[in-house]
Amino acid sequence: MATPTILEKIYAQRRKDVDLSKSTPGTKPHEIDAYLQMGLAPQLIPLVPRLKMNPSTSTDNPSLSLMAEIKRASPSKGAIAMDVNPAKQAQIYANSGASVISVLTEPTWFKGSLLDMRLVRQAVDSLPNRPAILRKEFIFDEYQIAEARLFGADTVLLIVAMLQPEQLISLYAYSVSLGMEPLVEVNNAAEMTRALELGAKVIGVNNRNLHDFNVDMGTTSRLVDMVKERDVILCALSGISGPQDVKVYKEQAVNAVLVGEALMKAADTAVFIRELLGWPSTS
Repeated sequence: MATPTILEKIYAQRRKDVDLSKSTPGTKPHEIDAYLQMGLAPQLIPLVPRLKMNPSTSTDNPSLSLMAEIKRASPSKGAIAMDVNPAKQAQIYANSGASVISVLTEPTWFKGSLLDMRLVRQAVDSLPNRPAILRKEFIFDEYQIAEARLFGADTVLLIVAMLQPEQLISLYAYSVSLGMEPLVEVNNAAEMTRALELGAKVIGVNNRNLHDFNVDMGTTSRLVDMVKERDVILCALSGISGPQDVKVYKEQAVNAVLVGEALMKAADTAVFIRELLGWPSTS
């Protein structure tokens, strides 16, 4: 019997976690749905137009947009920033020009939670033109999307590698029905084909293979041509650590980058973001 991959281990644990939440009074599916029907979910903003705006879009040489991630830990790196205050970090990201704030809500390997995401949303809610909030999670059930919407997400992550074709189609449709255009994650040409057939408007190429967590920065570059001439926002995910990475992707017409670990470890996050993206000073 084959040893489970990292993705398979996470998926198995998340199934247990979600089953527990769905059977717990207060967070049962019909209760989450009732809260949504009562209009208790905070107002969302559309992902696509927000991703097209950043501090450089009004200049002659616009840069990529930033999806800034809040991540305490990961399976490959272990502890990254265990004492982070997600709300404060979110305000730094927002004030530095991030178009999206990605919040990891997986508790076992990434040490995240829905509370983190809710506090992030509250921390940026009153800012003019706030960033969109992404629930970065291993989603396989409509319940998780409903949770995300109730806790203030504007979008969710759908990972093609862990979803059967019919699952991906139904989860995408459900997310869109709640007003949330998902970020659809791919890692190879076959997965990119599935994402394009789905009609995804925002596609992220993960440079990290989720089965073994190895990073290949060329993964995004190899898939760029598949979205040329298409109305798709292409995002590069994982492994981006400096301006040179961003420069390469800009030349290849990638639209956005998702950065987590490098931001969490930066001595001065605002300065790092400005240098990373080549943005004008916001001060």
